[in-house]
Amino acid sequence: MSQIEHLTEQLDAARAALNAALSAGGDTTESRYQIGVIESEIAAIVRRQREERVEAEREQQAAIAAAAAELAEQAHTAVEAATEVPGLEDLAGETLAPVARDPQIDVAAAAVVRARATLVRAESECRPHAERVATLQQRIRDKLAAIDSVSARRIAGDERGGDAAELDMLRKDAGALDALLTDAKAAATAADQRPAARAALSAADQALSQAHNRVAYETAKERVRQVDLILVKLFGVMVETGRAAGKSSPWSEYQASPGLKRVVTGAIVPGFRGSF
Repeated sequence: MSQIEHLTEQLDAARAALNAALSAGGDTTESRYQIGVIESEIAAIVRRQREERVEAEREQQAAIAAAAAELAEQAHTAVEAATEVPGLEDLAGETLAPVARDPQIDVAAAAVVRARATLVRAESECRPHAERVATLQQRIRDKLAAIDSVSARRIAGDERGGDAAELDMLRKDAGALDALLTDAKAAATAADQRPAARAALSAADQALSQAHNRVAYETAKERVRQVDLILVKLFGVMVETGRAAGKSSPWSEYQASPGLKRVVTGAIVPGFRGSF
């Protein structure tokens, strides 16, 4: 019995005493005092419980925010790692700009963390139902085992006067427990929010993955543009210096690699062994 339930019983008793005193024309001072004290205690407990719930919610939201920030940081770090090309900074001659933080990654990461918390809560809420189902199943097994034990004893020749009544009671108990088990399973199914929570988490994970891939793609595309500019500048230097060296068509002596031809044309190029 909870403290509030205990105080509620005391409050009911005090109110009954007050009514009795009123009916008998007696002194109601003590009853009214007791009622006031008990009501104050109940109000204090309710207020404390409300404050504890608010504090617990605040702590949970703070934990979710911290976990979301950590997950978002991991996603941004993964983008940087996915788009890192050794030697690119040396080729550019300057430090590359860091990958810009995309707010959609932060939003998606927060959604994943909230979905995880929802699944944890759903699993916690489902646990008492599962435990009740398991308890009833075990009690049914015990009853059936007792029935089998009595039946085996009787088959072996050990028959007793109370066997029929005992078997009847055990069968009725097993039937009643089976009905309770049916209700318990129905209640467990109705209260089970885990499938919806898992689906929400899967969708949130997919959204975060899509946000990561989109940012990585945009980053890689921008860095390809940087390399494109560098290549064009170098090609211009090659042509100018080639002409200065007496080459009539200096560009004709440069043969692009199969990989570069694939990049520029998008066509299948013999000799190219890349993955794109």
